[in-house]
Amino acid sequence: MMLKVLILLLQVTQHYLVMQPLQEAIEERRFEALAPICRPTIVVNLEEPLAIRGVLGREQFIDELSARFAGLEAEKLEWSSIQVEENNAVQSLNLIVNRRFSGARIYYKLILFMSSEASPDNEKVWKLYYLRGLRI
Repeated sequence: MMLKVLILLLQVTQHYLVMQPLQEAIEERRFEALAPICRPTIVVNLEEPLAIRGVLGREQFIDELSARFAGLEAEKLEWSSIQVEENNAVQSLNLIVNRRFSGARIYYKLILFMSSEASPDNEKVWKLYYLRGLRI
């Protein structure tokens, strides 16, 4: 069992789960790039300055996140942890964002809950189903 978890962890860190698309979406403020990594319905609980709560369809979530992030600019992103079980994973991302007009700095943590599904070529595809955001 321990070997299986270690092999899975190595596979996960090689593929970075949803790290690349999320990081690029935040840095470039192009959140439509999140569509392939989100389940059709996603549960969201984000504190200010993003302030989105509820069960949203993928497109609605992307639209809401784009609108809330429009007034922010990412200064620094740091992936802080990853926990992986066979078909479930949790990743966290620390962010420093600045309000574009006032320049106020905000420290924020995104916690991403994902589950996997098999793709046609039998590789695991990780999909976001719950997103929690905390101002720290």
